[in-house]
Amino acid sequence: MPLHHPHDRPRRSSARRSRPGLLVATGTAAALLLSACGSDSGAPLSSSAGSSSSAAAATAGGGASGGGTTAGSAPAGSTGSTAAPAGPTDPRANTLIIAENEIPATFDPVQADNSTVDEVVIPAYDTLLSYDSSGKLAGILASGWKVDSKGTTVTVDLKPGVKFHDGTALTAKDVVFTLDRIKKLGIGVASFTTAYASSKAVADDQVAITLKAPYAPFLSALTRVYIVNSALVTKNAGSDDGQKWLATNDAGSGPYSLVKYTNGQQAEFTRFDGYFRGFTGQAKDVVFRYISEASTQKSSLRNGDVDVAMDIAPNDWASFAADSQFKVDQAPTNVVLSVFFNMYPGSKLQNKALRQAIEYSYNYQQHIDKILKGAGQRVVGPMASGMSCADKDLDQPTYDPAKAKKLLADAGLSGVHLTMTYLKATAEMEQAAALLHSNLADIGVTLDLQAITYPQYAELVAKPETTPDLGMIYAFPAYPDADAVMYVNYDSKFIGGGQNWGGFSDKNYDALVEKAQQLTDESQRCQLYTQAQQQVMDDALAVNMSNPKAVAVYNARLSGFTYRASHHQTVDVYAISVS
Repeated sequence: MPLHHPHDRPRRSSARRSRPGLLVATGTAAALLLSACGSDSGAPLSSSAGSSSSAAAATAGGGASGGGTTAGSAPAGSTGSTAAPAGPTDPRANTLIIAENEIPATFDPVQADNSTVDEVVIPAYDTLLSYDSSGKLAGILASGWKVDSKGTTVTVDLKPGVKFHDGTALTAKDVVFTLDRIKKLGIGVASFTTAYASSKAVADDQVAITLKAPYAPFLSALTRVYIVNSALVTKNAGSDDGQKWLATNDAGSGPYSLVKYTNGQQAEFTRFDGYFRGFTGQAKDVVFRYISEASTQKSSLRNGDVDVAMDIAPNDWASFAADSQFKVDQAPTNVVLSVFFNMYPGSKLQNKALRQAIEYSYNYQQHIDKILKGAGQRVVGPMASGMSCADKDLDQPTYDPAKAKKLLADAGLSGVHLTMTYLKATAEMEQAAALLHSNLADIGVTLDLQAITYPQYAELVAKPETTPDLGMIYAFPAYPDADAVMYVNYDSKFIGGGQNWGGFSDKNYDALVEKAQQLTDESQRCQLYTQAQQQVMDDALAVNMSNPKAVAVYNARLSGFTYRASHHQTVDVYAISVS
């Protein structure tokens, strides 16, 4: 197949999104693997007038440096003098402040498989490919790409003139270094690139990637591979391949440089004026402010102390929607809120009847109507309907307390006492945990609740002995292919350190989803993924509670706010105009 070099298309600014399916990524995995799409050029965004009423927030200025950007120092490579258009003169008016409810464990892009890290990596780094607003793959650093007839070699051409924040040119060797580093560390986004074998720089602007076997979702997986400055990371590699250094430093080429991180309080970025896509109304400075309480996010938004909040309590959405100073964006997602059962040997949840009883105890419709205020829907099976190969005809447990009690009685179960963890930072989880606690009490099961953070949960599920009986967690698929759920969340490769949260292990299941990865015919892949979905439901591996919408409230002075299904719970800061 010849290399495709599509013309850059203008970046289109998007207004509020509320129509179902508008930006939910779709399309077949085979098409993604075998075809090339256009790239994103960063053309002018639309803008709206107005400014926030708060006092000026802490911002960071530019300044050249000979190294990477260190938290607390001036950003590397930011000359502060190249031709970025003048924006508002008031520093606060030219600063985009985003409220976030949970702090990132690191700023290392290898860990960008979770949203808290992905959110702070997005401003500072670029990927080869990304999804555009129509759900098709488009080039960011890549000007063209092809997959050979065997499906095992991917050749990528790079756009010219891309610089890292320290002024170093981004070349194919940086792509090779990044992919090799991910493979070596075997953590985070490595769960998406397990088929990667090796790569080589054919030229400064071309890289050839070799896969262990055909892997249909590989191009999709590249949308989470953020390219790092190989020389800079090597210089600061230490004994852990740069993990400690990248935890608070920036080695990217993205539109913003990391300036300062105040642990538990905020992360500050400033515009990299050497960015290859340029600027047309975007903020000079971007701040992520860590505010765990929804009520505080609400007051901060109303006071003008923040511009965007994604964790406003559902009860407050209507008041913001009625206020002309704000916009409320509701978008369909590929996200599923689930409670995963502990499937390790010796677990109480090894009893299938108990798992099924819990499934039938839950009031799913109350969750949609009362907790989400209608901003979501019932989920059928383990995947949202926007995912490829989602089986909409699966039998789904319903709220049936009588059936739940009978399942327990027939199994001779009584006085069952369980523990469940959930993430304390989200209103949906807090209320869903309380509802499940109440529903289980109605069928005679005692449930102790433990509110924790995501890093704490990841640490708990790393070992069988600390994995909770039940763990409530969102599944945020990194791309719209069934592989991002059926493989990443259930294949035994990802037990203890991956995202197989319950420790489910079945060799036949593994063989099924791994075979599906290697097929390029979409109908054949879907046949296998349908079997996989059926097994997950038959084995009662989780309570699939909801497919919530993404709801963000933001200041009306902003334009271009766009929800991206493949980067849930993040903000595309480069798409937003503040002028």
